[in-house]
Amino acid sequence: MGIRKSKVRKYVSRVILYGLVIIIVIWTLAPFSWLFISGLFPYKELLSDRTTSWFPENPTLKNFQAMFDMSSHIGQRFVYALRNSLIVAGSVTVICLIFGTLAAYALARLKFPFKNSIVMSLIAIRMLPTIALVIPFFVIIRTLDYYLIQVNANFNFYNTKINLIILYIAFILGFVIWIMRGFFLTIPRELEEAARIDGCTRLQALWKIILPLSAPGLVATGIFTFLLAWDEFVLALVFTKTTNAITLPVYIVSLGSQYIHAYDQIAASGFIAALPPVILALLFQKFLIKGLMAGGVKG
Repeated sequence: MGIRKSKVRKYVSRVILYGLVIIIVIWTLAPFSWLFISGLFPYKELLSDRTTSWFPENPTLKNFQAMFDMSSHIGQRFVYALRNSLIVAGSVTVICLIFGTLAAYALARLKFPFKNSIVMSLIAIRMLPTIALVIPFFVIIRTLDYYLIQVNANFNFYNTKINLIILYIAFILGFVIWIMRGFFLTIPRELEEAARIDGCTRLQALWKIILPLSAPGLVATGIFTFLLAWDEFVLALVFTKTTNAITLPVYIVSLGSQYIHAYDQIAASGFIAALPPVILALLFQKFLIKGLMAGGVKG
């Protein structure tokens, strides 16, 4: 009887576990799936009061094709916004990983005054709401533009991708340093000491020993950094105004206003904008899982 009860308990626990997993999967994928389905609806059918079906009666890919139609204003703005988002998010990811990794290694291994204070300040900066610093950033950028125009009238720092990259780095770099420091603390110091005894410098030990062992952490941190830069909206809304620098979140918002509600195009562009992060997560899911499991340490 005891064995039978234990088997029943295991079966019930598995059923509950699988049920919870199914609920979580549905909860996660349902908005993404509905975004894609909404993009298949013709505009009139999507807004029709008579439409009661969850799926379109006359599905069409015109909404998705319109996003890449360079002969139309909507398609041009979308392609430029997609290009800008890729450039900005990619640049921020690379720069933050390079400088963040070096800074994190220094905070994890070296001893110097106020190290703990610096570590705490990094996470404190990340806790600040973005909107709280928009006005100071705006004043700084406009002041910088004023002095730069005195040197070169054609140069304007506002409404440029470089401006966005610098602003994003200011917010994201501390997060990268904090995360990578946690990964470095999981690696025994003895490995570096052995490399130093064999003649490696500290940077060589970092390059040949620490970074290969921290590959899952680098990939996980890189994906999180890319997502933060890709999804950022407030700074992009305030500091961009033309196709020279607008990003996808700003473009999607521009499709809806007081007088225009292009819900079909919003759904199509939103689905396409969500694909790069999903593809990245699928391509590097093994590294992502390893990185998430290895990052939880004290300190």
